[in-house]
Amino acid sequence: MMPKPHSQKFPNRNNGGDREFHGDDFRGGNRRVSFKPGRNRSDHTHRIKDYTKALRLHLEEEDIDMNIGGAGGGFVKNYRKGKRGRGGRQSSPNPIEMRRCLVGPTGWYRVTIPYGDKYEKSFILKFLLEKIQPLPLCPVAWQTAGSSVIFYVDEYKVADKLLSLDRKFQLPSGFKLVIRVHPGTPNVDLTPEVKEKMKVAMARRYNATTKALDLTKFHADPDLQDHFCAIFKPVVFITVLEIIEANIPFLEAICLNDNKLGVFGFLKKVSKRFPHIKILHLSNNKIRDIMQLDTFIGLPIVDLFLDGNPLCDKYKDQNSYISEVRRKFPKCMKLDGIDLPPPIGFDIAQETNLPDPQQTFLCNTEGEAIVKQFLEQYFLIYDSKNRQPLLAAYHENAMFSFTTAYPYGLGKDKNVSWLNWYQTENRNVFKVVDIDRRCKLLKQGQLSIVSFLQDMPDTKHDIQSFTVDLTLFTSQMLCLSISGIFKELNTGHKIPPTRFFFRTIVIVPAGSGFCIANEEYHITNATPDQAKEAFKTPSLPQPASGTAAPPSTPEASPVIHAVASPIVDNGARQEMVNQLALKTGMNLEWSIKCLDGNEWDYNRACAIFQNLFSQGKVPPEAFIK
Repeated sequence: MMPKPHSQKFPNRNNGGDREFHGDDFRGGNRRVSFKPGRNRSDHTHRIKDYTKALRLHLEEEDIDMNIGGAGGGFVKNYRKGKRGRGGRQSSPNPIEMRRCLVGPTGWYRVTIPYGDKYEKSFILKFLLEKIQPLPLCPVAWQTAGSSVIFYVDEYKVADKLLSLDRKFQLPSGFKLVIRVHPGTPNVDLTPEVKEKMKVAMARRYNATTKALDLTKFHADPDLQDHFCAIFKPVVFITVLEIIEANIPFLEAICLNDNKLGVFGFLKKVSKRFPHIKILHLSNNKIRDIMQLDTFIGLPIVDLFLDGNPLCDKYKDQNSYISEVRRKFPKCMKLDGIDLPPPIGFDIAQETNLPDPQQTFLCNTEGEAIVKQFLEQYFLIYDSKNRQPLLAAYHENAMFSFTTAYPYGLGKDKNVSWLNWYQTENRNVFKVVDIDRRCKLLKQGQLSIVSFLQDMPDTKHDIQSFTVDLTLFTSQMLCLSISGIFKELNTGHKIPPTRFFFRTIVIVPAGSGFCIANEEYHITNATPDQAKEAFKTPSLPQPASGTAAPPSTPEASPVIHAVASPIVDNGARQEMVNQLALKTGMNLEWSIKCLDGNEWDYNRACAIFQNLFSQGKVPPEAFIK
């Protein structure tokens, strides 16, 4: 007798009913699976949920009150009164009602209206303006892309209000208005036609009587609304300044309010291009740091507006704010519309100018001859391939310190000559904090110093660029500061790097001459202006056959204050002879005569040769080799 079929039951968790599974169908010939329907299960066709009606009801619900603290409980109360779904659950808030516009980094927003090409521009603008009142609507760069209409607005409140209109109102076509809003700015395309329109708009905004130009919210100008001419874009701002420079060179006042300006680093030489600007208005922009105003340093600003910028919130009190502004614009007498107290200054009846800068300063004219001859001989050897003769130029217990750094604002960049060679010996005490390393980088003794100088790259100094200051002159000591330009040679660069140096030297008597007891040596890159002006002094003309060299006569050897110096040894003299022969074209014999007749003063020998050569007094045999 076969056993009674075993049955298993599984609970139906949806409606509480049971399903029975009959395991006997797995035994025997015809295998079959059958389910016994539960007690609360309806027909199979009714088990598929239809979400269409629920979604339609969800989208057509009444607006949700966002006033949290308003009468009647605001949003919380209305939310609790919302419809309840199956099982008594509360319905969710309408996602369309809860949507807010994202805040963009530039403050500009792109508005897209799908299928907006079916309507006239005037109709859409009038329709939107009525719905967002009292907010203004100023669309910029209106365009049609396929079937969509796209334009841009520059106010978050306007963008958010436009987004709130999405699917709220029905258009004449029977469809609801769809509006999409995202942060974004259009591309800038400054064609000649657009530049001409900008010029016309600026001419209309210029007041010739007061020499003032009002560029407030320039992108919203009616003549420019079809284009994107926002001044915060560097290419637009540069174009605006070019138009001003070409047409309004004597501009005295400019207003740049409400243009979302944040940075000005791309503007160059503003004070030189517009030296007459006295009034500058920059209210309601995005200037976050007062350092951005460094671009305008040098302008004679007397009236400045900065209110409405984030930088104004950085100062705890008004005095600090005024102090920072006056540090950059000392003549400023009006800030944000408030008259400032007169700046603290010296009681001088009339304005006086500082004395003209001098290339050379001598605290004592008696030191001129010593300084001149010492430096000429020193740098003549330094620029040679053998710097060993400089051993005689340093005291046996001399001390030497070297530092290097990139110029301010011209740091390590692919377009800047790197200072990598010098970095390993950089004794900048702000960076080298370890005492042992500081002592190790300090060169002590003439052998250590000259060995370091010999390892440095080959150089060629521009003597005419030197600035020399003799700040101390006594019978026991001279203190000297020298700065100038030189080029590095044989470094593998196509264009030799141009460097700037600054050396402070303490010179003491030694035997019949002088030597260096202490030196601080600093090297950096030359600025573009320094490099542009370097090595402009023309070299001596090459002599032609039939001309003569200066004879050793009293006429060619004026009396100078000769100073015996231990650094003029045989090696140094031979190097000077070779250099003079190469530069003048004279043979070695006459080069020696020229130098000997001028007390081995190389520069003086060159000057005497040039003078006599121009007068035709150099004999032909001086050039026979």
